[in-house]
Parts: sequence; C-alpha cells; structure tokens
Amino acid sequence: MLVSRFFLFIVTAFLLCFLGDVTLAQRNPPPVFETDYTLPETETPASPYPETTDDVVTIGLSVSVMLYALFLTIAGFAVHRWRSRKILFCLAVCSVAVLGFLLWGCPCPVGMFQNIVQAVVEPGVAVSWTVILLFTLPLFAALFFGRVFCSSVCPLGAVQELTAFKNLKISDRAEHILGLFRFFWLGIGVFCVVVGLGYLICRYDPFVSIFRLTATYPLAILLLAVLGIGFFIGRPFCRFFCPYGALLGLCGSLAGKKVTITPGKCDQCKLCENVCPYNAILPPTTKPTSLERWDGPLKLAGTILAFPIILLLFAQIGAGIAPRLVMWHPDIRTAKLLYLEEERWVETSGYFPETRGLVQIGTPTEEVYERAVHLSRLFRVAGLGLGLWVGLVIGIKWIVLTMRHPRVDYEVDPARCFACGRCFWYCPNQKEPRLLLIGEEGEPKEGM
Repeated sequence: MLVSRFFLFIVTAFLLCFLGDVTLAQRNPPPVFETDYTLPETETPASPYPETTDDVVTIGLSVSVMLYALFLTIAGFAVHRWRSRKILFCLAVCSVAVLGFLLWGCPCPVGMFQNIVQAVVEPGVAVSWTVILLFTLPLFAALFFGRVFCSSVCPLGAVQELTAFKNLKISDRAEHILGLFRFFWLGIGVFCVVVGLGYLICRYDPFVSIFRLTATYPLAILLLAVLGIGFFIGRPFCRFFCPYGALLGLCGSLAGKKVTITPGKCDQCKLCENVCPYNAILPPTTKPTSLERWDGPLKLAGTILAFPIILLLFAQIGAGIAPRLVMWHPDIRTAKLLYLEEERWVETSGYFPETRGLVQIGTPTEEVYERAVHLSRLFRVAGLGLGLWVGLVIGIKWIVLTMRHPRVDYEVDPARCFACGRCFWYCPNQKEPRLLLIGEEGEPKEGM
C-alpha cells in the first residue's frame, strides 16, 4: 500500500508539472510599433567567455562520444571479465562527476531519440553523426554485452544507484505493470515530436536540474519525489519511466553475452535473489502439473486471439483522445483565437496577445487556418499511432506472461537487469574479496 501511494504521488507531481506548463505557455510575438519610433541600437558588452561556435559544439560532442565509449568499455570489462562491483561503483561516481556535473547531463542518449524522430518526420532537420553515435552506442553495447550502459555509465541511473540506501522490493505483478510505463512514455515522447509539442522527455527530465544546479519549482518537486522514492525502491525512474531504458531492455534481451550471476556452478543459496532490488533474478521453475500443461497453452491461445481486439480498442481510444489535445499546440490555439476575433466575439482585432502580432504584420488568416487544419489531422493520425503502440505493448506483454520458461538454476532477466554487480558481490563463488556479507541471522547485509 505504501509503495502504491509513493508511485501515485510521483505520477501526480508529473501531471501537475506537465499540465501547468502547457496551460501557462504563451506565445508572445515581438511588438510592431504603429508610429515612426525606431529602436536605438543595442550595444552588447563583450562576454568574458569564449564564443560558442559550431566547431566548439562539434568538438564537445566528439569528446562526449569518446567518453561514453571509454566508460562503456570499462563497464563491459567490469561486468563480464572482472565481475567487480567495486569498479562499477567507482565508475558510477565518475559518471555523475564527469558526464553529469561537468557536461551538465547533456548530451544524453536518454532524450536523443527525439532528435532522431524529428529528423525522420521533418526531412529538413539534420542530425549530426555524433548525435547518432551517442544514441546508438549504448544500444549496440546492450546487444553484445547486456545493459552495461545502465550499470554505471548513464549519469541518470548512476545518481539513483548512489542514493539507494534501503532497497525495498515490490511484487512481481507490480513490477510487470509499472514496467509498461517506460514504453508508454516512449510513445508519448514520439507523439509530441511528431505533432510539434517539443521534446517532452528532455523538458521533464528531473535529473538535469541536479547537474545544472537550476530547477523550476515544479521540476524541483518532481526531483524530490523521484529521489525520495529512490531511497527505498531501487532506480524508480530507470525501471518505470525511462524511455531509453525500454529500448535498452529489448536489446539486452537479445544480447549475445548476457550477465551471469555466478562464474561457476550455481549453489542455489538464494543470496542473489534476496539482494537484487530490481526483481531481476528469476528462480528455478518447478515441474508443471498435468493441469498446468493444459492450462498454459489455452491461456496463450486466448491471448493471441484477443491481441487484435486489444490493438483495435486502444487505436480507437488514441484516435478519439488526440483531437481533444489539439489546443495544447500554440498554432491551433492562435487559430481559434483569431476565429473568435473575426466572428466578433471580441470588440477589436488583435485583442489577444497571440493574435496581435499576426494582425499587425498582416499575416493572411487563410495560412493560419490551413496550418491549424493540417495539425488537427496530424494529431488524429499520431493519436491513432500512439494508441496502436500502447495496445501493441500491452498485448505482447500479456502474451509473454502466459508463456512458460523452464529454468533449472537461478538466472538473470536481461530486460530487468541493470548489471549493477550486487549479485557478483554476494555470490559464494565470486572471486572478488568481500567483507561482512552475512549478518548474524544469516541474511545478506545492506551495502554495496
């Protein structure tokens, strides 16, 4: 019950931030003077800092690519060769210091899928090779070595790893349900880019305010909510809200070299299962009964038959909800206000701040209305796509849960595992020196 209230609090905080920002957002066009008054020339004082040119930005992105590649390499060796929790912990500290505070948490692969989407939907938008590399490097690393990026390279995940003091477990059912929100958030981010609502993921990233030491009041509330939950529940943002983590989880499931708990034979001591805060350790399965042999295939067949119905249902919901969100777009809001002025709902033209600049510079109303009609259609199509995406995620998850996966020993779920190294640290077969691992009652102690 306490866990449910925590997550209700964080979702409510996010909705308040988002809706408040959308409602208060105004477009203020520059003033157009009707007299002969001319603005005086503005003299800009010389900046004490060097000017930011395209070459400087390119060099900075190139350095970021090299740093991410270096940290990914170290993390890969630490997970698969050295199997060292200590190295991963130290690398997380370096990631927070360098990739977080030194680079201000940007560029970050977590939000760069929005740049890729905008380049796809708008052919005139160019994406540099460094952005593409920053986006694809962690994905390729996950395809080959699992989620080593999440282990200690990502500064957003590293902050949560370093601030996790008491790891309380949640039920497996809650883990499955809350884990779907990462995919929903991914779809919402793509939807906002397609319809022109901006980079929603970057705008409401709670950890950027830590790295830049600046935060608005709503973001500060969201940050405190995420960190407060993270003190007790391991990596809540990574597990339930990170859209890039959804892609990394899919790539980690297909990894050629997955994370293993023990370097030798599993003793089935259950220490790894007890210490993992992410429900990523799967216990051995029992032999199915005669009823389960028949019940499983029947459930799977029913789920597959219901899959098209789920898709159509959520597609209809998405197509119906999206047109109700069109007023969030500033161009559509301006077109509606302009229509109210033309229909004499107000006394004068240019009554609203959004339309005053358009009236003064003589923008044809037909252009404004055509733009609004185009955006309304785009909202409907994008809403249909978002609904299909949500239905696809729910349907596939339901099918996967009805399938039985036999296991002889304790194994790692590659989609959930963050390669943090806790199971390395507690495994009796681990060669790394360990101290004070077992408490007085035989239970593993909290710690690294």
